[in-house]
Amino acid sequence: MRLTRRGWVVVAVVALAAASAGLFGPRALNAVVIPGLVALGAGYLQLRRFEAPRAARETPPDAHVGHEGTVRLYFGDPDGTRPDPEEGLSRPFAGRVRESVGDGLAAEETSFETVVGGDPVEYEVQYGARGRHALGPASITARDLLGLLEIDVATSETAGVLVYPRVHAIAGWARRDLRALHETGVHEERREFDRLREYDRGDSLRDIHWKSTAKREDLIVKEFAAEAETEAVSVAAGAASATEASDRMAEAAASIALALVEDGVPVDLVLPDGTVSAGPDRGSQVRLLERLALVGPGRVATEEADITIYGRADGVEVAVGGEAVDFEEYVGSYRPTYGVTRGAERREVEA
Repeated sequence: MRLTRRGWVVVAVVALAAASAGLFGPRALNAVVIPGLVALGAGYLQLRRFEAPRAARETPPDAHVGHEGTVRLYFGDPDGTRPDPEEGLSRPFAGRVRESVGDGLAAEETSFETVVGGDPVEYEVQYGARGRHALGPASITARDLLGLLEIDVATSETAGVLVYPRVHAIAGWARRDLRALHETGVHEERREFDRLREYDRGDSLRDIHWKSTAKREDLIVKEFAAEAETEAVSVAAGAASATEASDRMAEAAASIALALVEDGVPVDLVLPDGTVSAGPDRGSQVRLLERLALVGPGRVATEEADITIYGRADGVEVAVGGEAVDFEEYVGSYRPTYGVTRGAERREVEA
């Protein structure tokens, strides 16, 4: 507990009044000294057993690096139920709230002069780095009713957001080449014959059934079961232990995987900590991004992969069919049309 500026002024006035009373009589003692001491004593009694309120937050949704959102911070009684932004504290008080944010997040303003337990405190937060990042705990400077004394207390409640890697647009030519992996893989691996039919423009020459064609005037091709078309493209992604290598790998893997999924190609992504698959459903894409938000360095087996990705401190190498190029060559000049934000609604968190 300590004096505020106003408290120091009162102490100075009381000291001067006491000195004046000694020189000129007790009238100054009654007029200034006693009320000043009473005010200081009342402030001390008010803050002596002060308890930190409970804190809760409404957080923005999990999203990609570069996302901005609003955090709402509000408080409830220490011995009450879960804090409610509409109810606040039973006895709000004037004070200063100082919020803390994780290293991967940025906020221009984290200190607020406010009525604690009144309206919620709001601030903007920017997602600066992938990973799981904390919001809070908050500390509070509480003052007595007259603003003469103040005390610092800390809340224990925190919240968190998961930041997905940044997603880059994949150039059109690269997307066509990546889709071709799926088409080639389907033709090479499919085994379930369905029927014979007449040749259509665009059919592969390797599918021509020459014996049947020889008996007829038209080209006849083999058609295979449609289920084969759901075969996934396999992507193996690893990273060196160098700083930023995992971040670079995660960005490349997310960009390539989501581009394939948007083009209707399912993906099996092999990472140092396991395998995750993504298809057209939003849930599988969220799970893929959650893994990429937290993945660390390490190598993976690449022998069976259609695409291999390896992150280094100075860049990312992408290999397709034995030909390796820098990931920057895959990046297009337009904004990506794919990406996932988990939960359009704000989330209430008390932990």
